[in-house]
Amino acid sequence: MILKNVLLFASIASVIVSCDKKQSENLLTLTGDDTLAITSSGVVEFNSVWYNEGDTIWGFKDYVYLVVGSAGSPLILGVPHDGVGEGSPVMPEATTTGRDIYSHPFANLIATYFEQDTDKKPWMMVNTIGRRRVDPNTYPASVASTYSNADAIATYNSYHELLSLARATVAAEQAGGNGALFLDVHGHAHGYTGSVTQTYRSVVNGSNLSSNFIHQTDVGYALSNWALEQSDSYVDGLKDSSSVYYIGNKYSSIPFSRVIRGDSSFGGLLVKEGVPAVPGTTIPVLNRSTALFGGTTANPGRRPYFNGGYCTRNYGTVQLGNPTGFNDNVVSIQIETPGINVRNNGNTRERSSHQFKRAIVNYLNIWMGYSYPNSAYPYTKYW
Repeated sequence: MILKNVLLFASIASVIVSCDKKQSENLLTLTGDDTLAITSSGVVEFNSVWYNEGDTIWGFKDYVYLVVGSAGSPLILGVPHDGVGEGSPVMPEATTTGRDIYSHPFANLIATYFEQDTDKKPWMMVNTIGRRRVDPNTYPASVASTYSNADAIATYNSYHELLSLARATVAAEQAGGNGALFLDVHGHAHGYTGSVTQTYRSVVNGSNLSSNFIHQTDVGYALSNWALEQSDSYVDGLKDSSSVYYIGNKYSSIPFSRVIRGDSSFGGLLVKEGVPAVPGTTIPVLNRSTALFGGTTANPGRRPYFNGGYCTRNYGTVQLGNPTGFNDNVVSIQIETPGINVRNNGNTRERSSHQFKRAIVNYLNIWMGYSYPNSAYPYTKYW
């Protein structure tokens, strides 16, 4: 097992969650014969059963599941926070954090359109249990203090077992190849202070709408919020602390600040598709403003931003900090999307998912050397 040695000591109410990265890195090292075996038997083996593209691997009590991607697919999508399940018996609520509503159907549409363009089905890891009962993005060190329920702990570990399986498979397939992206899909509810509102253009009909919610997508690289307030020269020295270290190292002649917030950064590519993104070309730093974000004159509030949780750090290529990631070519990015213009309803998701799909394909083509087609919008754009 990839995520192993979960030791429950009832007497001291502690849990140790351990992921052996060496084992994960070496799990599916392929030889020529191994490649033939995968072709004839399936894409991936789990618990002595082979699974093919599009199959579902169910985890603990069917609370979490992994949709198997195509052989050679360069995209893994994670959806840890859109579950509504309670478990049987019901797991107690351990936190008060809300659900990332509609992030799952949004990710499903991205996967559909990505496959249509590239002929590669993304892998997708999903948690169906409500976030207040179990949150797979929790750091292992705090699992024991957060969850006392054995089923919640087992669900957490099962999620990471299957996500580790997906990542190990993709990494083995990409060894010596172009590389891949793990995109962890989330939703936020950032708001301006007081009664401040923002005007934005609807992706559905082009009308101008006003809302107190902040219309931005947070692009998380496991870099601190404080770091993203700093100058380009400071950010240039942070590539080994980021979840996209592989890209920064591969393109060492390009200042790392451009990898994070330049024209071809993931945020920059979203901006080109009409999606306000932070960090990106239009909002490169986390600015401070008492009028917009509260605080005091001496200490103005900083633009709200989520920099990426445990999954982003653990499954990317971070080389410094705790935990570190992997020394390979599978990078990770967390996206925190607003409800307005991205997730709120079916019409919105149908359009916004094309924007994100196009940014993903462009990112893989630019930074990893793919040459995937990237279909144009099948509708009138309003941005």
